[in-house]
Amino acid sequence: FWEELANVTTSSSADFFSSGTITAKKYLWVQAYVKQASPYSTGLQFNSDTANNYAFRYSGNGNSDATGTSTWKCAFNYSSLAGGGYFMNAFIINNASKEKLVIAQTSENSSTGAGTAPNRIESTGKWANTSDQITSIQIRKESGAGGGQLQSGSFIKVWGSN
Repeated sequence: FWEELANVTTSSSADFFSSGTITAKKYLWVQAYVKQASPYSTGLQFNSDTANNYAFRYSGNGNSDATGTSTWKCAFNYSSLAGGGYFMNAFIINNASKEKLVIAQTSENSSTGAGTAPNRIESTGKWANTSDQITSIQIRKESGAGGGQLQSGSFIKVWGSN
């Protein structure tokens, strides 16, 4: 069912990394591991759209829902807790004439060792574009956020299906 569309591992630190151009498919599955040197906010974006065209709803560690509207990302990490990096698994419906809907699960390593449990986020998001299919996926550090860059060895894998 799934066809691999991208498999990119970063070789240097940067403020963002990308899947590169992928074939447009009706359904997308994204897995990403983001290495961080310290806590800062990151987010999932599409087709290099860095404008406030995204919205999300999430629950972290089973807490009450929170939302973000007219924002720069649709799936993300707990910025104050993910200094050890995180793993994201996301599914996207990618219809050109509809808003792109995302459901994601994220597991974060806030500190090393067996004495600290990982954090979890369940989130839904959308990209409010109704004229294009997703043909590239970026993971970007929040503009102006301190704490260094996304680290070498981070990766993104994308599969698609019609």
